[in-house]
Amino acid sequence: MFELEDCVGIITCNTGKKIADAFNEKLSAFGITRTQWIAIYYLGKFKSLNQKELSVKMNIKDSTLVRLIDRLERDGLALRIKNNKDRRMTHLKLTDMGKQKRAEMLPIGEEFVNCVSSGLSNEEIDTFRKVMNRLMENIE
Repeated sequence: MFELEDCVGIITCNTGKKIADAFNEKLSAFGITRTQWIAIYYLGKFKSLNQKELSVKMNIKDSTLVRLIDRLERDGLALRIKNNKDRRMTHLKLTDMGKQKRAEMLPIGEEFVNCVSSGLSNEEIDTFRKVMNRLMENIE
């Protein structure tokens, strides 16, 4: 008989929500949200992305990204740079303050990942990644 509590989708959703909430709580002490941290992470990793590329990497809607970038700009962490050749294209770049915030937050992210995955072997983490990737492939 089907039991919702045993459903892989429910288990991953509930676990993901708990992890996201816990990380948001940790980051709130630094005046930043998990979503802002993810955007800052990617903008620092790739130096410059357009809005579409960042929305794909973050798996969020374009309209949600616009509001997020508005906040990052307001807080002095990121800039929108218009493309002279294609005015419809906007690139995003971290400011010096954004780069500093990213450098400050990377150890916090690493510490959180280590906390969440404590007690798991490298093999278990590898298996987890493979299973999650397979679930994603099955959905697509």
